[in-house]
Amino acid sequence: KKMEPRQEHEKRVVLETIVSLLPREKNTMSVSFLSMLLRAAIYLDTSLACRLDLETRMAAQLGQAVLDDLLIPSSSPEGAGTAYDVDAVQRILAGYLENEGEATRLDYNTDDDFASAASPPNDVGPVGKLMESYLAEISSDVNLPVDKFTGLAELIPERARFNEDGMYRAIDIYLKVRSLNSIFIRLLVVYKCSNVMDGLGRRIRRWARARGRRCAA
Repeated sequence: KKMEPRQEHEKRVVLETIVSLLPREKNTMSVSFLSMLLRAAIYLDTSLACRLDLETRMAAQLGQAVLDDLLIPSSSPEGAGTAYDVDAVQRILAGYLENEGEATRLDYNTDDDFASAASPPNDVGPVGKLMESYLAEISSDVNLPVDKFTGLAELIPERARFNEDGMYRAIDIYLKVRSLNSIFIRLLVVYKCSNVMDGLGRRIRRWARARGRRCAA
C-alpha cells in the first residue's frame, strides 16, 4: 500500500536524521543493519547524500557481509528495470577496494606500530567469493544489461579469484537465460582482455564451440 505524500515525507526526514546521527566508528553496526537502512532509504527516496553515506559504511565492512545484505531491491518500477540495485553494489565494492588500497599504501609508508593497525583486511578472498555469488544470483534477471554484468565482474580484483568456478557459473547462467550470440561474444572479449584465468577462457571457448555446433545443426 502506497503511503500518503505527507507520511512518506515525514518518514524520509526521520530516516535521514537517523543516518546523520549514526556513529562514524567502524563495526559499531552490523552490515545487515546498514543494508536494512539502505533499502529503506531507496524505498523512501531519501537524499543522495544519505544513500551514499550508507553505501560508504557498508563498503568499510564488506568483508562481514553475506549475500542477502547485497540483494537490495531496485527502485525501478516492476518490470521496467533490474530486480536489484546493481549500481549500489558496484559502488559498495568500489569503495571497499579503495579502502583496501589506502590501507595497503599506509602499510608500506608508515612505521610498524601504525602499519599493523592500518594493514588491509584479510578478507579480499571472501569478498571476491561473495561478489561472484552475487553475480550468479542476479545473472538470471532478464533485465540485467550486459554492461552492468561485465562492469561488476571486471571490478572483482584478480587476487580475489582463487578458482574459476564462481565466475563461470555466473556467466553460464547469464548466457543460458538469453541465448544471444552478441552477448556471448562481448563477454568473451571482456574476460579475455581482463586477464581472467586461462582455465575459464578455455571452458568458455569449448562452450562456444559446442553451442555453435548445436545452432548449426
